[in-house]
Amino acid sequence: MDIFQKLEKGLRKIHRKKIDKNIFVPFIIFLEILVAQVDQRFDLFDWEIMRQNESINSISEGYQYVFFATNANGILRFNKFSRKFDSNIYLGQGIKSKEIKHVYFDKNTGILWIIGNEGLEFSNNRTGNWNDIEFQRLNVKSLRNIEDFGASRNFLWIKTNSRYIKLDHVSATFLGVFAYPDESNIDWGDINFSSNYEFNNFSLEDYFIEQGWLLSNKSASDNNGIFHNYKAFLKTQNGFSWIGLSNGQLLFIDDFSKTITPKDVGISVSVPLTISKGKKLWIAGINNNQYSSITSIDNNFSKVRNLLETNYSGFFRSDFYSSEYIDGEVWFGSDGKVIIYDERNDFFRTLGYEKGIPIQKIEFIKYFNDKVYIASYSELIVLDIKSKKIVDSQISDLIKKNNLFIDYLEVVENKLYIALDGRTYLFDENENINFDKFEYLVKDNFRVEGIYGYDESLFFSSKKGILNLRDNELIPSSLYFNFRVNDVLKLNNILYIGTSGGLAIYDLELKQLNNFYDFSFIRNIFKVELVGDFLVLLTSTGLIKLNLSK
Repeated sequence: MDIFQKLEKGLRKIHRKKIDKNIFVPFIIFLEILVAQVDQRFDLFDWEIMRQNESINSISEGYQYVFFATNANGILRFNKFSRKFDSNIYLGQGIKSKEIKHVYFDKNTGILWIIGNEGLEFSNNRTGNWNDIEFQRLNVKSLRNIEDFGASRNFLWIKTNSRYIKLDHVSATFLGVFAYPDESNIDWGDINFSSNYEFNNFSLEDYFIEQGWLLSNKSASDNNGIFHNYKAFLKTQNGFSWIGLSNGQLLFIDDFSKTITPKDVGISVSVPLTISKGKKLWIAGINNNQYSSITSIDNNFSKVRNLLETNYSGFFRSDFYSSEYIDGEVWFGSDGKVIIYDERNDFFRTLGYEKGIPIQKIEFIKYFNDKVYIASYSELIVLDIKSKKIVDSQISDLIKKNNLFIDYLEVVENKLYIALDGRTYLFDENENINFDKFEYLVKDNFRVEGIYGYDESLFFSSKKGILNLRDNELIPSSLYFNFRVNDVLKLNNILYIGTSGGLAIYDLELKQLNNFYDFSFIRNIFKVELVGDFLVLLTSTGLIKLNLSK
């Protein structure tokens, strides 16, 4: 497939109509620019990615925003006028680098520059249409060789560990290598703590530090006594300052109130696997960092809070695979235990093997008929919601007696559906069993791997495809390239299918696939959820928000 075919295919996906190839002919001379720009299948901030920050490496002030370079979450943007964080700039906006070491806003040109693992990148509009230049063209070996980045009125300067590189401040054209810059009016932006900088003219003792933190000249200690090194410092023009920390947090310094406030930005889990909705969103998954954490986000995405294991006595080192919000409590399924967070009283407690919790990964937690159904792949227990004690269950007995494996568990309209060894069982609120209705699934070798219910609609997924039980229609897996289905969300007549290879959008009325999004930043989708006007995807690359209002 040539480049014109790829562009045509992309545009056809979003516009859903045939495009004449001839319209691309006048643009041949601009091919290099088109390739460098953001994928044409989506608008600039339709796709937003939230990840762990890991580290705040650099800070720069623009006209409207303060920009923060992170190790794994792109460029964070703090709106100086609303005093809120807006959508970050990352892979979904056309940036190639996953690790960004330096960010610099050149007020002489209005261009936003970054240096990341893929080279030097810049945008004239400070959001999209990114251009990139490889390190080789800059006479630089790798990102590790770059120490600082700045600009004068007419030029850009890159400081390496042994020399200075001069560039044109609009095109980034290479202009030479110098032992020392041939001009003195260079603005190097923020203060980089890698050069053993210590605060001198900025007295931290004059400020009240919130949330029990303690600060020194080189590091900050959180309320658990854990030290986080300073990475970058910037004093803005409107009376505020920022310190970026090695753990991905920020310290917001208000010169007017003389306060320093720690701020969480981005989710705290490396791979989000489960999400639950109450008054907030609760996101958990795999923690690759030193400590376990769970992230809560307001339903309007305005406030992020990361609940760290070190802050709570009943919260132990864990990865999480399932969750359920139950009347002010969030239940999280982990390895051989269930961790319960009491939102009202802000504390955790843990139920383990001694309480009858299965010793394997807790794959499912479902609230049904004032009971909590907790299941691993080979065992299911039922707890009374009030006493947290095990109660008798026909389902548990059925699984034990027949040595069945649990493929899926779901509650739909006050009925419990459970797939055991590919066969689907239906239980009412009294646990009366009925599986005759689904016997034809077995006859057709339709081994059920997922169950999804919405109003009067019920969907079963398998390797063959997705069965729409209401219309007795099979959506063949070939439509979404035979990827494994992990989750399904129905909105009106549209089915959003989260697969191991991307997001499929299927029109139930027209019985056709509208789109399949397989961008490199999506990858494996574990959960699909609607939050306001956003489709929220939990993926192997982080949390992704798709704006459905446009």
